[in-house]
Amino acid sequence: MSNEKKLSIPHPDPAWDYYIAWYSLHHIKDKIDEALIIMNENEKSTPQIDHLIKQSLAPASDKLIEIVERLPD
Repeated sequence: MSNEKKLSIPHPDPAWDYYIAWYSLHHIKDKIDEALIIMNENEKSTPQIDHLIKQSLAPASDKLIEIVERLPD
């Protein structure tokens, strides 16, 4: 499923320390929203639907872990 909605993310100053993480988190949020839409549109779980959901969430999950690991303790 392609994400057909336009990104309506405001664009802060790219020099901001959190800019890359902030932008990446918005992209992750869009992927989660995409997975929720797929779930909402399908009453029954099927291997095909599960695959679409996983396609949306897997890269988002990997990126979120990367962002969390880059933050200092």
